[in-house]
Amino acid sequence: MKLIRKIGFVLLLLFLFSSLLRNILDYKNKYQFYLDYKNDYEKEKKRNIELKTEVVKKKSLTEVEKTIRDKLNLLQPNEIAIILPTPSPSLISVTPTPAPNWQQWWQLFFK
Repeated sequence: MKLIRKIGFVLLLLFLFSSLLRNILDYKNKYQFYLDYKNDYEKEKKRNIELKTEVVKKKSLTEVEKTIRDKLNLLQPNEIAIILPTPSPSLISVTPTPAPNWQQWWQLFFK
């Protein structure tokens, strides 16, 4: 009788331990999912703020004027456009590097 109780008690402990272990692993997985989701949410929240800021900047009058001037090359009625030619590359003459001093002396005395 005692042997059956001990075996039943051990089986009950094994069942409870396996259930506890399964719950702990499940909790870790869910917690990791929560952290990943939270990080993604924070990133998207920052991106949303940046996009809203960009929209406000794009609607400002100075930004619209800058875009018109830079990208569309338009001028106001009283302005004059000055177009500068692209500079031509200048030719650089390559001078050979002189021989080392010891070699110059060698050539002076022995050649």
